[in-house]
Amino acid sequence: MVSTLFPQLPRDDMTAFRSILLFGVVVVVALGVVGLFPVALLAAAVLVPLVMVTYLYDVDVYEDEPLRVYILTFAWGAASGAMMGLALRALVDLDPLGSGPDAGFILARGVFVPLVSGALMVAGPLVLLPYKRFNDVLDGATFGATSAVAFVGAQVIAQSIDLFSAGLQPGGDTLLWIARLLTHGVALPLVAAGAAGAVCGAAWLRFRAPVRDRHKLGWLGRPLMAAVVGSVLLILAALAMLLLREVLALLVVGVLAVIAILWLRMLIHLGLIQESLESEIGEPVDCVNCGQPTPSHTFCAECGVALRALPKGARRGSPRAMRTTG
Repeated sequence: MVSTLFPQLPRDDMTAFRSILLFGVVVVVALGVVGLFPVALLAAAVLVPLVMVTYLYDVDVYEDEPLRVYILTFAWGAASGAMMGLALRALVDLDPLGSGPDAGFILARGVFVPLVSGALMVAGPLVLLPYKRFNDVLDGATFGATSAVAFVGAQVIAQSIDLFSAGLQPGGDTLLWIARLLTHGVALPLVAAGAAGAVCGAAWLRFRAPVRDRHKLGWLGRPLMAAVVGSVLLILAALAMLLLREVLALLVVGVLAVIAILWLRMLIHLGLIQESLESEIGEPVDCVNCGQPTPSHTFCAECGVALRALPKGARRGSPRAMRTTG
């Protein structure tokens, strides 16, 4: 999961990000166990987005246009997610004393809302598609995933504002609360990141990749079909949370998250191969991942890491991450 969401990290940084995510999940569960459900919800909502924006900064994905990229990915996702959450509170609320969701409510919350949400997640990143400096499939995948996790986090917070008025310990079954927290804070962001990242990656593959690579993923690499598959994943996740009990919903959304991440990983793998074929063998460098000398080309001859998947500062030969050997 970590190597898919953060494909441009060397081994040491990958371990650090994995530890941070694991620690965040433990904190969320611990807050749920002691009954601090509103605080746990807030922590769950910001966990993956916070790690994602740190990743953007660490690998220098934005190159020399940080403001434009942050606005059209993270900020766009957060703003549109917050607006969607507030709109859901006002327009399609469910009466807790009623008999349960009717067909109209299920159609609105389980189908229409995920479709609109998915479109909003990718709208900002797709504005970056014409910029030639962002010509990697990895760029599109990262932009889409970043916008998606910010969207989900902001939507969860905005939609749950009323929970904070009930105090820090509003009560409820602890196990069910933990299942809700993990669903909204971990599983759902991963579904969204995989779906939106793969959709944007497919767009970059179709319009920015060399012609020889544009059909290597078959129908999954076509933007229109990718949009359909991404929409189906989001709809299934929404229906699971709407119709199933909390623990079962967590399991179903977790399975969907695995599917979405595997799909995104296919795009990332193709992007790495695409870039490696375009690279010429350069001067020997010290691999930022293992520290051993290796030709500057595709993969490290010692540890096997994809050199083109390292932070862009390292790929350009910055003193911080990669240096020419003497």
